[in-house]
Order: sequence, then C-alpha cells, then structure tokens
Amino acid sequence: MKTRSGDFVQAVEWEEETPSEGEPAFAVPFEIGSKREVPDLPMPPAQAQVICIASGKGGTGKTTFTTNLAISLRKEGLRVLIVDGDFGLANDHLLLGLEPRGDIREVLRGQKEIREILLEGPEGVNLLPGGSGESHLSTLEDFEIRRLAREIGFLEPDYDLILVDLAAGISPQILRFLKPAHEVLLVTNPEVTALLDAYGLVKCLAGVSPKSPREVHVVQNRVKTREEAVGSMKKLRRVAEKNLSNLSLHFLGYIPFDRYLLHSISIQEPVVVSHPRSFVTACLTGIAQKVKHRHRSWEKNQRGESPEPSYFARLEQQSYE
Repeated sequence: MKTRSGDFVQAVEWEEETPSEGEPAFAVPFEIGSKREVPDLPMPPAQAQVICIASGKGGTGKTTFTTNLAISLRKEGLRVLIVDGDFGLANDHLLLGLEPRGDIREVLRGQKEIREILLEGPEGVNLLPGGSGESHLSTLEDFEIRRLAREIGFLEPDYDLILVDLAAGISPQILRFLKPAHEVLLVTNPEVTALLDAYGLVKCLAGVSPKSPREVHVVQNRVKTREEAVGSMKKLRRVAEKNLSNLSLHFLGYIPFDRYLLHSISIQEPVVVSHPRSFVTACLTGIAQKVKHRHRSWEKNQRGESPEPSYFARLEQQSYE
C-alpha cells in the first residue's frame, strides 16, 4: 500500500488481489478522505448587505468602531443589526451599555429562538450578542455554522445592513465568515505591528479565493494626525499591490485617538451619543456616509439582473465544502 505525501487528502492505492478459489470477491475503497457531496442549496438574492469588520490583531478598537458606526448609520436612516461575531469573547453589549438576556450559544442548543436574544441599543440599533467565556464557540462545527446561518438568515428582511464584528486574527473560522461577505472592512492602527498583522489578514483573505478579485476597505483608527493615517495607509497599500494581484485596498477614513473616545468607553456609551459634536464623531459620521453611499449602489445592483446572493445562504453552502 502506498501513500502520496503532500496531499491534503491522501489517496490510498490498494494492491489488486485475486481471490482464492471459492472465496467471494469483495470491493475495497480506492480512496480515504474523499470529499462529501455538496448539496445544491438555493441561493436567493440578498435582502440585506452584510459587511464583515475584521482586524489582524486585537486592541485596534474594532468593536468600539463597529458600535459607533452602527449608530451613525442608523442616524443616516438605515436599519442596522450588529452580529457580535467574537462568539467566545463577545463584548459589543458592554460598549452599548446593554445587558444580554441570552446569547448565540442558547440558539445553537435550541433553547431559545433567535429573536428572543436580540437587544435594542441606542438609536434603535439591534445587537445579536455572542457568548462570553465559551471557548468552543471560537471553533464552531460545520453543523453549528449551518444552524447559525439559517437562524440569522431569518432576520435578513428586517435590516438594510448587517455588521458582523469578527474576532481579531486569521483563524480558519474568521476566514470562513469573511469569504462570503458582501464587503470587508479592516480596522488597523499606524503601529508597525498592527500594519503587519493587517497585511497578514488580507494576504490570507486573498488566498481563500485566489481567482476572485476582492476589495477591502480600510479604517485607520487611533491616529494622531490625518498625515499619519494617510502615510500608514500608503505603506499597507504598497505592500499589498506588490504581492497580492487579486486584492485591492481602499482608504475609507480615519479616527483620532482623543479624550472624548476614552470617556465614552469608560461610561459604556458610544461616543457618537455621548459627544455628538466632537471631532471623532464627525470622522465617524463621514465614514458612515461613505458606507451609506456604497450601500445605495449595492441596493441598485440588487434590483438589476445579477444580484448578489444572500451572505447566509453562501455561508451555509460553504460549510459543506
């Protein structure tokens, strides 16, 4: 018996044996670890645009940005749902000043309906809380991802935008959630380590779909000046353009690191609510208006001949691959 090393799925070649006289012939498998058949699932057009928000490393302020962006988009007249995609260490509810009455763990176990755990935050933004201190939720099984995709998919008609606040890093689960996203938004800092990890994330994303061109929209967070934000963005884009032919980076905006933002975090109230006239709020509003403009273009495309399929339908199908 021989094995071909280097293959992810190793084919096993069996030596052909002639059965002895009177011995019944039997069939033997020609392959171990063969792929299961992928079911032909329906791919309905998306009713809500799904934006996955990611970061290469922790501590970039991704969750603070997500909660404030959601409220800014709600003020622009859009119906917004935040999905706390850091399922094992969820904390979006803390920054919104909310107390969960359940989490995604109970939905996966069949203990609660998904609408039972939805929370209403400032300005009417809704939050789907993840689990806290649940390590197994950071590596969901295929059947759990299918259940999750179907459950959240039921909410799709109720919203214009769904923001999925993913955990930091480049784990296989994060990449599984990023791959079918209608848009990917990357939050990073001007620090060298943050930029290096941001490049690592986009490199992995480019490798997930090497034949499909991808766009990633970048927000530079906690910057001192606009010049610093633009300079670090140029560094990140230069490296990406040199090494990643199927991925392009677009600068969406920057957010300064100031005392108003620190104060809002300490009182567990988004800065766009606690300090509506601050410069940081103006920056967040500007980013929200760009996201809204892109969303309107996406909506127009959805009414055309080639609408994008539902994110949740693609996520479910991906779990079979």
